Amino acid sequence: MTEYRHLAEMGIEDVADIEKYTLRQEGDEDVIKIYLKRDKGEWFARSRKFKFKRYVKTVRINEGAQHYREVSEMNPFLLRAVDELDSLVAKDQRKMSEKELLLEELDHLEKVVSRKITDLRAQIENMK
Repeated sequence: MTEYRHLAEMGIEDVADIEKYTLRQEGDEDVIKIYLKRDKGEWFARSRKFKFKRYVKTVRINEGAQHYREVSEMNPFLLRAVDELDSLVAKDQRKMSEKELLLEELDHLEKVVSRKITDLRAQIENMK
């Protein structure tokens, strides 16, 4: 599909499988996580994570003095990919309030941390 060229370049072959996405900044990188629809029998949705370096540029912050500051901005490729994702899933995300989205993200984080703790405890038990 040439309509979603940037997603295709990221390796997303079937855009119909995209359910939602999250975008966050980690240090000097932007991380986009694309959640794909789960198949029958799967408990958890599949996901793909991509990291993009942020562009850093120097801008003048005061017209009178020669003060400059470095600012970072999103990778242009990522911006275009997000536009494509928005055209696919943003309608569903806009229906949810910001509070609902944060609660959903918090629930997901709790599940991930709980599974990791269980895994670590099992590894410790196997050491005895």
